[in-house]
Amino acid sequence: MEKKVNISLILESFHNLERAYADLKKLLSMDKDEFVKNKLAWDKARVDFNLAFESCMRPCRHLSVVYGLKTTSKDCLVKLGEYVGFEYLENLQNITDFYFKYRDLKETVNSEELYSFLEENLHVFKEYAKKIVEHIKVTTGNVLLIDFDLLKEKAKNVKDSVGKINFVLSAGLENFKSKPMYYDRVKYFYHVAYDSLFDICKHLAPKFGIKKFGDDCLLKMVEHGIISEEYKSVIIKMMRLKNKLISTWDIPQEELYRDLSETKDWFEPLMKEISTSLKNLLEKVSSSQKIHPKNSQGQERDQRE
Repeated sequence: MEKKVNISLILESFHNLERAYADLKKLLSMDKDEFVKNKLAWDKARVDFNLAFESCMRPCRHLSVVYGLKTTSKDCLVKLGEYVGFEYLENLQNITDFYFKYRDLKETVNSEELYSFLEENLHVFKEYAKKIVEHIKVTTGNVLLIDFDLLKEKAKNVKDSVGKINFVLSAGLENFKSKPMYYDRVKYFYHVAYDSLFDICKHLAPKFGIKKFGDDCLLKMVEHGIISEEYKSVIIKMMRLKNKLISTWDIPQEELYRDLSETKDWFEPLMKEISTSLKNLLEKVSSSQKIHPKNSQGQERDQRE
């Protein structure tokens, strides 16, 4: 069975790398003398460096298996870098050596050495992640880095949970009120359905160009035209119910029954809205890819002429 690239693993790891990298850049913006005298600064730099290295190692181990590379912790970055055509192999080895020498925070490291080392090698983390991502995009054709397995799993969770909510509510209000098990389980099913829909939104929002979002992810999709405006009030109801379940577990039975009855049938239409917008986006990207090679060929002809 062919091994597949775990897109979510790559994205999560490089997201952690991005945060550590940003922190390190901020620390290096300090004057060297100021950094050297500030123990809190270089202690934090060591923690962030370890996080950055480990955030590179996780996808490295995974991709080594996918690509059939025999690697160890001490040569993984270099071997994978060589495999994808990365140019800063010496820097990768320096980063690896430094990590294994000083990963134990109890080990003493000269603060001047730390600053100079980071100043020389920090950029490699960003370039390395960029090269890996480019390689994955080219070799898989998945230029938006969409984890379709994740989307299928979350969509199944939504459908299964909504089906169970329907089953419980179909027993009627009186049965719902008389059986505590129904009351407890249906809250769990709603949590699973909503969280799974939110995970779909969270994964796809950046692909649609939504850069800043939080609990309002679905509403942001409405703002960007990914979900129709008509669903805005429904989404607000769904969010309110989710917040009720988070803030208090003791919602009156009749209120919960009513709220679920009003929201349960909107999960699948919302997923269809997102699915349609995703399909359109993929078609747009595919068309763009077909046009660009033609344009580049035309430019080459113009240059020859």
